[in-house]
Formats: sequence, C-alpha cells, structure tokens
Amino acid sequence: MKPITKKYIAAGVGLTLTVVTVYFLYKYIDRKITEKNLRKAKLKEEEKKEVDPSIVKGNELPKNVGKTAYPKGDSVNVRSDASVNNGFINNFIGKVMKNMPVGKVLESTISGDGYLWYRLAVNANNLRDDSSMGKANKKSTTGYVREDNIILK
Repeated sequence: MKPITKKYIAAGVGLTLTVVTVYFLYKYIDRKITEKNLRKAKLKEEEKKEVDPSIVKGNELPKNVGKTAYPKGDSVNVRSDASVNNGFINNFIGKVMKNMPVGKVLESTISGDGYLWYRLAVNANNLRDDSSMGKANKKSTTGYVREDNIILK
C-alpha cells in the first residue's frame, strides 16, 4: 500500500470518529437540557397547585406550635426526617413510651406520602432503644413524629 493511501485511510477514520463523537455529545447535551426544562415545568406546575383542604386546614397548624406531644398508643417512634425509613439507612432516633412527653412542637410539614408530620424539640431522656430498629440517639435535639401517632396537649 502506498503511503498516501495510508494517510487517506487514517484521515477518513479520524474524521468518522470525530463526527460520531460530536453526534453523541450533541444528543447527550440535548437530553440533559430537555430533562432540565421538564423539571422546571413540573416545579412551576406544582407551585400552582393549591393545598387540598381535606389534608390540612391551614389555620390549625400554627395553633399546635408549642404544644407538648404524647404517644397515642403504647409508644411512638421518633424519626430524623418526615418519613419512615427502616432500611439500610434507618432514620429511627428513638422510641418514647406511653404517658411520657415526646417533646414540644416546633413546626409542621406535609411529607411526600401526604401525612402531616410534626418537628419536635425532643426530650432526649425519654428516648428508648428498640430491638428491631436499633439504639436510641440520645444526642438528638429535634425529631419528627406523624400526627396520627401522637396526642397534643
């Protein structure tokens, strides 16, 4: 093969690789821009939605701030965030037994599952271990409990 032919072949292969790389890079960037625009549109749509009054009565939430929470049943689990996660990354802080105060309500929030959760200033002395969920984190100063598991006084 002549040296000039080798140069043409190398140039053709290089040009083909460059075109293919640019094509896939363009498609990747275009997909990321489209995803970003879809996320923005979804956020704008969610902002326009009104809160369903059957889930939360807005005038009741501020009245509960400062009240003390007690377990409704035999005990209540205190969580580090407004969700239940008993998996590998467990958000269990501790268990508070019946007739013991869990803590004072600091604020309330609605989680993704539609439940109303209260963030409390937790009474760490009342936190107990649970054999199935782990040891209590007595260093916690705040925690979350779901509204259907507590009584506010």
